[in-house]
Amino acid sequence: MKNSSILWSFLAFFILSCGKQETFDPKIIIAGKLDNTDAKEINIYLEQEIAVASVEEDGSFRVDFESESTENYYVRAGREGFNLFLSPGDSVYIEANTNDFNESLKFHGDHLAENTFLFERDKLFRESGMGDMMTLMGMEKNAYFDKKDEFFATLKSRLEELELQEEIDKNFVKLEEAYINYQPLLLDSQYPMYNAYLNKIPQDSVDFPKEEVKEKLASLDLTKDDLLKSGSYKALIDRRVGEEVSEIMKQDTTLRGSEDGYEKARFLAMDKLLKNQTVKDQFLFDYIKSNLEYRGPIHVKSSYEKFIAENQSPELQAKLEKIKAKWDPIMPGQQVPDFSFVNINGEEVNLSDLRGNLVYIDIWATWCGPCIAEHPHWDKMKEEYKDKDVSFLTVSIDDSKEPWEKMVKDKNMDGLQWFSANAWKSDLAQHFMVNAIPRFLLLDKEGKIIDPSADRPSGDIRKTVDKYL
Repeated sequence: MKNSSILWSFLAFFILSCGKQETFDPKIIIAGKLDNTDAKEINIYLEQEIAVASVEEDGSFRVDFESESTENYYVRAGREGFNLFLSPGDSVYIEANTNDFNESLKFHGDHLAENTFLFERDKLFRESGMGDMMTLMGMEKNAYFDKKDEFFATLKSRLEELELQEEIDKNFVKLEEAYINYQPLLLDSQYPMYNAYLNKIPQDSVDFPKEEVKEKLASLDLTKDDLLKSGSYKALIDRRVGEEVSEIMKQDTTLRGSEDGYEKARFLAMDKLLKNQTVKDQFLFDYIKSNLEYRGPIHVKSSYEKFIAENQSPELQAKLEKIKAKWDPIMPGQQVPDFSFVNINGEEVNLSDLRGNLVYIDIWATWCGPCIAEHPHWDKMKEEYKDKDVSFLTVSIDDSKEPWEKMVKDKNMDGLQWFSANAWKSDLAQHFMVNAIPRFLLLDKEGKIIDPSADRPSGDIRKTVDKYL
């Protein structure tokens, strides 16, 4: 009896996981079974990946991780994904057949009603057409309002019915109410730009109540620190800050030509608009965290120090310090391991082959538009330094060699064209914590790091290269 075996498996899983009400337990367990899946991993996200576990041959899995946050998490299993509302100490069991995932998905365990609601909400989102942003934003104004208003009215009604029928977590209700209250304004604020682009017309000719939307944005309460887990609310605050940044840079021409002009303008905008310290700390943290993860400590030194000096959130400060510490093994002066690659001729090559020269490395992939956009600047710089002791090395992290080999040959890309196996999980990408591309590295003549996240060839990298020649 298949259903009985699943039930007994779940009961055993649940009994072993309970006891969370006696003491605070940050551990969360997500287990289950996916029939007919080709997924190799289960990934859990909260803004970024926070946990991963293997899927067994029979489709069973179990993910254990710790979190102190009660909110919506995202679960990805191969091509399938869904939201889960989770609290510290929760245990959830999931079963589905990936041949008919949306009809077979079932939840057991903690927050059953909330997670069933989330799944039905997302299903309504897809089936109503709200999930097709290009079609939605390309619609004529009245059709757009009709579709948007109907979706959120239906969602509001469903949430009210749920509250009457079930004992629902208040944090969940707050998050869903924030989505219903703030997401429509966020969509309205985006409509003119998208509609103009999709219909190939000037933005100022789009028929839309722009002034009304502008007034709503201007009157937005930016002090609700209890809504900082709402993506819609945070996106609206970010939009207000972005508008203020544009205004500041328009008025102060010195910022426009400054290397750190945008950052200074953003801090000024946050100082002006964000009067709630908790909200301000969160937005400063988000900005610095993003740049710290991508560029590393040496490129966010001033903003990092500003946050440490001014913030009143020890928890956020500890998170930044933890991220910063991850960069210690790849800070300037550290020796780089002798990684192996394959060149365009199929020969094995090593990083040590380039010792004696500065090495400027471009980590890229054929599918990456911003990477391709840097190629003309790369070629120009390579020509400028052709008689200097600088090696220009491009390293592809494509999933396979074929697209890389094809592009290199089709575009007659000369110079050092190397391939790093295993893409994002390659030794090079893992060592340098590459989470976005293009990513540039600069090494000295002894193979030691000068900059683990160097400027692009379209930027100010020449100053640094000249300094070390």
